[in-house]
This record gives sequence, C-alpha cells and structure tokens, in this order.
Amino acid sequence: MHGQITRAPATDEEDRIDLHQVLDFLRRRRVLIGLVAVTTVVLALASAFLLTPRYTSTAEILLDQASRTALGAELGGSDAASVATNATIENQISIIESLNLLRRVVEKEGLVNDPEFGSTPAGPSWRTAFWNLFGFTATAVDEQVAADAGSASIPDDIRASIYRLRGALNVTRVGQAYILQISVTSTDRDRAARLANAVADAFIVDQLETRFEAARRASDWLNDRLQRLRDALRQSEEAVSKFRSEHNLVSVGTRSLNEQQLSEVSAELVQVETEAAEKQAKYEQAKKILDAGGNLATLPDVIRSGVVTNLRSRHAEVAGREADLVTRYGERHPMVVNVRAERREIERQITAEINRIVANLENDYDVARTRAAAMAANVATASGQNTNENALTVKLRELERDASANRTLYETFLSQSKVTSERSEMDIRDSRIITPALPSGAPSFPKKSLFLAAGALLGMILGVGLAALLDMLNAGFSSPRQLEEATGLPVLSSVEWADFSDGEKTKGAVAILDYLASKPLSRFSESIRSLRAGVQMSDVDNPPKVIEITSSSPGEGKTSIALAIAASAASSGKRVVLIDCDLRRPSITQQFGLDDRPGLVEWLAQTVSSEGLLHRHAASGIYVLGAGAKTQNPPDLLGSARMQHLIEQLRQSFDLVVLDAPPIGPVVDAAILAPVADKALFVVRWNTTAREFVRHSIERIPGERKICGIVLNMIDLRGAPKYGRYSYHSSAYYKKYYVG
Repeated sequence: MHGQITRAPATDEEDRIDLHQVLDFLRRRRVLIGLVAVTTVVLALASAFLLTPRYTSTAEILLDQASRTALGAELGGSDAASVATNATIENQISIIESLNLLRRVVEKEGLVNDPEFGSTPAGPSWRTAFWNLFGFTATAVDEQVAADAGSASIPDDIRASIYRLRGALNVTRVGQAYILQISVTSTDRDRAARLANAVADAFIVDQLETRFEAARRASDWLNDRLQRLRDALRQSEEAVSKFRSEHNLVSVGTRSLNEQQLSEVSAELVQVETEAAEKQAKYEQAKKILDAGGNLATLPDVIRSGVVTNLRSRHAEVAGREADLVTRYGERHPMVVNVRAERREIERQITAEINRIVANLENDYDVARTRAAAMAANVATASGQNTNENALTVKLRELERDASANRTLYETFLSQSKVTSERSEMDIRDSRIITPALPSGAPSFPKKSLFLAAGALLGMILGVGLAALLDMLNAGFSSPRQLEEATGLPVLSSVEWADFSDGEKTKGAVAILDYLASKPLSRFSESIRSLRAGVQMSDVDNPPKVIEITSSSPGEGKTSIALAIAASAASSGKRVVLIDCDLRRPSITQQFGLDDRPGLVEWLAQTVSSEGLLHRHAASGIYVLGAGAKTQNPPDLLGSARMQHLIEQLRQSFDLVVLDAPPIGPVVDAAILAPVADKALFVVRWNTTAREFVRHSIERIPGERKICGIVLNMIDLRGAPKYGRYSYHSSAYYKKYYVG
C-alpha cells in the first residue's frame, strides 16, 4: 500500500488567523512593502504638487419656516407648529441646483466669457482631465447631461457654462438644522467666493418671486371662486323666499311625534338589515365552501378564532415532535404511536371547532333575518301613520339646507380671500443668508496631507498585495506548518544551511563529519540530534533500526542528512552502518574514497564475499558500505532476496542501519528499497522543491505509515529568517545555546 497523504479535519483553532504568521510575513517582506509604500507616497506627493490648486468658498442660508408655516396653516388648515420635513430640505437643494436658477447666475456674472466656466475654457480643468482619463471629453459629458435634463431650449454656450458651474457647486445640509451650505470650487479664490454668494442671492430672489407669484395666483383664484359662490348663495336664498311666498308658509314648526318615531325606527332598520346582510354573506360563504368540498379553515371567523389558533399551535408542536421521534426511533416506536394519536386528537378538535363556528354562523344569520323582518313591519306601521305629512314642508327644508350650505362655503372662502390679499402685499421672507462666502486662504484641492495619507495607505496595500503574491507564487515550502498541512506528515526537524567547507582539508576527510566533530554544539548539530530523536520516537514500542533516507529530487541534501544521522548516532556510542544504495550516483562512495573498492553491487551479484566490504571511518566510527561497480539493473539488485538477507544480517550486528536511497522522483529505486527498511525519512529542501512534486513523491513510497516524518533541509536563516518558527530559533535568546 503506497504512502497516502492524509489531512486532519480543520478545527476552529486552525481556521483562525495566526497573528504570528502575519507578523512573520510582514517582517519577512518589510523591505519590499516599504519600497512600494515609499514609491507610492512619492508619486502621490508629486501629483499633489503638480495639480492646479483649487479653492472652495461656502455661503450659509437659513431656511426660515415661520412665515411659510403660518401662511400654509391659514390656507390649508394644517398645524401651524409643524416644521419642514427632510423632503422639503431636499426640494430646496434641488431648486438651488436647477437649470433655471443657475442660468440666472451665469447670465448675471457673465460666465459665458469666463476663462474657467465659459463655453471654451482657456485650459483643461481637473474635471476635464478626469473625464478625458476615461475616454470622454467635457463637451461630450455636458451634451449628454443636457440631453437627459431636457434643456434643448437653452443656448449651447449658456448651457455649457451652467453645467460647468453645476460641476463646481456643492449644496449640503448642516446636520439636522434648517441651514444649507452652498460651496463653489474654482481655481481663483475670489471667483469662488463671488459665485457662492451669487448662487445664494439667486436662491433668495427666487424664493421671494415664487411666494409673490403663488400669493397672486391664489388671490385671483379665490376672487373668481367667491363671485361664483356669491351668485349661488343669492339664487338659493331667493328660491327659499319665493317658495314661502307662493305657498303662504311663514315658518316650519317642530317635527310631529309620528315623524320622530319613523326616523328612529328607519335608522334602526337600516342598521339591523346591514347586520343581517353581513351575517348572510358569512353564512353563504361557508356554505359555498362546504358544498364545493373546500377547506373551511380559510373562513375569516375560523382564522380569528383563538381556540383554533391555540389548537393549530399545539398541532405544529406535536408534528415537530413526531418528526423528531420518527427520525430517532423509527415508524413503529411506541412514542411515535402515542404522539401520532395525540396529533390526530388535536386534528379532531380543530375539525369540531370549525364545525361549531359554521353552525354559529347559520344561527346568527337566522336570528338577524328574523329581527330584520320584525323591524321592517314596525317601519311599515310607522309609515302608515305618517302618510299625511306635509310635502310642502319637506320641499322647504330642502331649499333651506341648500341655502345654508352655500352661505357657509361662501363665508369660508371670503375669509381666506382676505388673508391672501393681505399676504400678497407683505414681504414674505422664507430664507436669508446668515454667512456670506469669503475668499479661502488655503486651497481645498489638492490636500497634501490627504494625498500623503492616501498614498501611504495605497502603498501599504499594494506592497502587502505584491508580497502576498510573491509568497503564493513560491512553489516550495517555506515553513514546517505549510509542509505538515500539505502532506499530513510531521516535520521532525528543520535543518539550517551550513557551510561544511570550514572543516579539515586532509586526504580522506569527509567535510560534514569534520564539521559535526568540530562544532558539536552548533545549531546544525542540535537539529540533527532532534531529528534522530524524532525518528526513534516515531515508534516507541519498536524503535526503527533500519532507516531509509530519500527525497523528491537530487540536490535536496539527503546524503548530508544520512551522514549526519549516522555520525550523531555513532557519537552517542551506537554501532552504525551507512549503506550507499544510490547505485546510479553514489555520493557517499565518492566522499569516503571507495570508488575502486568492491561494495554493494558486487555482494548482491555474488562476485565477492562479505569479508572486507565494510569500511570503518576512524574519526567518526561509522561503518560504510560503498555502492561498488556500476550496474545496468539497480532496481533488480535492490529488490532481490540477497538485499533482504544483507539487511537482516546487519540488523543483528549493528544498532542502526542507514540507507542512503536515490531520489524517488526520477527513479523507482527508493520505492523498491522501502520494504526492507523499518521507517523512511523524507528530505525536502526549503523554499525550493515544488509542493505538488513532494506530495506525488510521498505517495510513491509503499507501506502504510512507512514514512516516519519529514526533514525540512537547507534553511537559509540569513536570507529569510522570518518563516514561522525560524524567527524564534534565530532570536538572540536561542543563539546563547549554540556554539559555532
């Protein structure tokens, strides 16, 4: 069974953002982030100094609602204490930004010939440059906006100036107060103040003209209406007087007792018939649903019934319990049977209650129908007693009511006409300027502090983004955590890059062994001891004695790791044999100078005896079995029975057998050699070996849990000291424990 990569299910703690990783990332890429940030800030400041400065002046207008509220209350009968709503404020802002009002400003200030707001400005403004950046011209934008606003009747030169002024105008409300701020931005500070005041003045004048015009129109309409009401009142009063004279009626007395009774009984009859019709409609609706086989639960009386509502709530609760019990115990469980019986009982109660409500509807309808019939008989009796009522009196009352209504309407309109007439002669001042615009001392654009902050923020974002992109494009593993998450295997040790050229240069010396001997307390030596302890702890009950060391590709330092593990074990007093199983590129054989001596190939081919095959390195005490001569079939030799027999013999004679296998990526030798080893140790070069290649190589090693762990090798702490746990290992506190 090939070694499979397993990943533990993600926990809540793993899903959280690791602040240490974030800090490590920022410190690792601080130079790049800082460079991008500084460049962006410099560009932002350069843009701020190159842009044409613009100045903004602001005038404030108070919307005085007192006069408008008083007049509106008198004309429309509204509450005099009410205030303008937000919609009213928005309406005033729209008026200020309207074409008609701004046209007054353009014509009064002569902006058609202005170098900035004219139809052909002297140079491109920042607004023009902005639109040009997106492929539009200022003229094209103005033409489009003008077409949308339906302003084709305005001359082109005035229309262009209006939209340039609108682009420089900004109207805002101050908090929740009835104060509007009118701001105009221009390249000239005096022009900005002049135009802001001009817009404010134009708004005040427009308000006055609007009020005068509204009052005049209201007065004209009321006068016309009064004349018609006066004529109608005169005609109705003349009709009353003429009718009395013709029929010799001086006055109308009080109503007779029979008339009083008839009026009361008729009113009661109307009420009773209305109730009967309502109950009849309810009963017929219920009967129609019942005859059609429909659902009586949809009747309004059923829906409003508190009993039905409570029973339905109980039914929903019991149904939920039933579904839960069925899910837990199955269809035939006693608890499921009981809860279903309870549900059916509730359904029966609901049906009974609905039937009771329908029966009540029928009873109510019968009672109301009987009562209406009785009341109709009473009305008929009272009507028979009043047949001699004077028809002339009825006609006279009708004429008097018509005259009274005309008189009331006429008096109301006469009062409003007087008020409107007075108001039209008064100076109704809705708004006033409370703060005139003054020339601004400092430019409003560009704000260098804002450009600096925006440049710094944008630079940090771009820097972090670029750094993150570089990290994502990095195909290798930069931290043990990444390696463990990708493979599901533990990283037993992180081994730094070490320069072994400082060792002895004598003939037959092995650089890495001399380095370990001369610097036993170095960080490299300590990481090897940690690695050896991790290998032994991978199977506490049966510590591995035969260890295969391989990697994905050449150049990852697996041979150095094999030599270091062997030397570390030998220094602790163990008998160690190191076998060069890389029959294609025998690095260990070359380092120990065993090229011309018989080795593993000759023994497996049965061309030599076992005597004299092992070479003992005097300085380290390691026994070395070289690769021997070249062969054309390394996989067959490594997978032979003699290879297994050799490993079993060495297992009996030595405490630790280290197999330096070829990389498993290019050749299959390591996979064939894996069954004879107790455990396999996989070497991955830091920040170099492709992640997918590592996962694929691990999957090629046969045997369940054959790989005891991974070594992250050749870490450059000087070039990238801030990858995960390396930041702690390279700190000043840890350095005190290392020598050399």
